[in-house]
Amino acid sequence: MPTLGTDCHITLTHPLVNSGSPYGFLLDPHSHRRPPGVMISREVVSDDLLIPGGVRISVSFDVLMADLQVNPDGSAHTAGRMVDYARLLEYLDQAEGLDLETTAGTLVNLGALGYAAVEKHGESCSLVRVSLTNAGYYFPPVSAEVLNLSVWDGTLNWTGAYWR
Repeated sequence: MPTLGTDCHITLTHPLVNSGSPYGFLLDPHSHRRPPGVMISREVVSDDLLIPGGVRISVSFDVLMADLQVNPDGSAHTAGRMVDYARLLEYLDQAEGLDLETTAGTLVNLGALGYAAVEKHGESCSLVRVSLTNAGYYFPPVSAEVLNLSVWDGTLNWTGAYWR
């Protein structure tokens, strides 16, 4: 299992990708977003019946992929450029059901809808600016611990859980 801050900056999870297990990605440390992180843009839409809850979010981040990368803890990143890129493309094929874990919590039910990525491939690395959108009701980031205990047979009750 990937660990934020140790061997990745973020994880993506979807039931149809990586056997449903999270996959960790490194973000661009030289991005204009310092420190490397996730940017959330929130748009309140009051006159659109297609957007449940009236909130549309766009979550963007810059994934850096290269051979011989260094993890946040200083260890060697084990996956190479092409492995990370192939996995990212699998996530970008999903229009809903993506979970994005960040240091601020987990955003659930995101999808690669509309504009989803801009790619820049160089000789020694690839940089992909990813943009995911909420595929249903928007919920603010929730802690991974609460989210994991909120499955149907989890230990949290109706009032203290985040149901998914």
